Amino acid sequence: MDKIPQARPEMTDEMIAAATHALQNERLVLGESVHKFEEEFARYNGVKHAISVSSGTDALQLTFIALGIEGKEVITTPLSFIATANAVLQAGGVPRFADASANDNNLDPELTAKAVTKRTAAVMPVHLFGHPCRMDEFNELAQEKGLKVVEDACQAHGSSYNGKKAGAIGNVACFSFYPTKNMTVGGDGGMVTTDDDDLAKLVAKLRDCGRTSRYVHDVVGYTSRLNSVNAAIGRVQLKHLDEYNEKRRAIAKRYDQLLKDIPELDLPPRGDKNVSPVYHQYAIRCQRRDDLEKALITNGVEVGVHYPVPIHLQPVYRGLYGFKGGEYAVSERLSLRLLSLPMFPSLKDDQVKRVAEEIGLFYHRRA
Repeated sequence: MDKIPQARPEMTDEMIAAATHALQNERLVLGESVHKFEEEFARYNGVKHAISVSSGTDALQLTFIALGIEGKEVITTPLSFIATANAVLQAGGVPRFADASANDNNLDPELTAKAVTKRTAAVMPVHLFGHPCRMDEFNELAQEKGLKVVEDACQAHGSSYNGKKAGAIGNVACFSFYPTKNMTVGGDGGMVTTDDDDLAKLVAKLRDCGRTSRYVHDVVGYTSRLNSVNAAIGRVQLKHLDEYNEKRRAIAKRYDQLLKDIPELDLPPRGDKNVSPVYHQYAIRCQRRDDLEKALITNGVEVGVHYPVPIHLQPVYRGLYGFKGGEYAVSERLSLRLLSLPMFPSLKDDQVKRVAEEIGLFYHRRA
């Protein structure tokens, strides 16, 4: 029986042709495709500026450097990829955590408010698995406390909250185009979006060695530019993003129908009139997660665990801050239960059915 992959990046003839054209006709770094990609991405998200960089991690890191958070605190979730918090450290700041909400897996706004101190400079909600956070509450908190809101939108391209695209809701946002995301550039890549003219100018300078002209530099910068070939692929991906996201939503709806009667599962939060998720991952909460994972893989269904070790319990963060476990109970509990099923636009209905059947057989055999 054929294996069903957990993720499969879209790479069409149109994308390959665009990449080839850029390779043969443009500057390989910061070429025409890069500038057009930035313009189109900004327009799509409804913001003034989009600055491309070489990864989602760099988007976060350069954003925090530009915001000047050195020596200050940024509150975020421990239930995310480690780069979310690492970027704060790399910019000289201190990551502080507030627990996730059991309702949507995202950073809890009420717990975030309780974690604010005099040293807090920003809050960073993560639109985990492509489901938007409760951004109105984060924006209200930031306005009350004088904080910046940095959206980690690395998993949420094209999602929306109260009519605004993720990436256009806070002060600044960061995207990743890693191959498993719901939008990619055929390799690593990232983007920073903002309406802040000065912030955009500084991030653009930081990603290009801090230069004001070819050999004049007025800040300590980095080499974090996006390649033109990757940007060319990204432009085509962006053109099809809404189409791909609609396919993801349809697949999620099908999973919902097929899995709703299995009591050992809690299905992902759904969208409503205010929230439009994009299902970067279809992450179920399940009993005996590790056993189910092994059974599915044995039967040709690839799945993922996002994330088995919360950030605060990673060895490096235990060593830095002395976390022992038990500090963020919801995140720790979710890390033991979440399982990401196959999810990509070209996933076929018979493959979705097979995944659901294998899950049903697992629980039925062991009921």
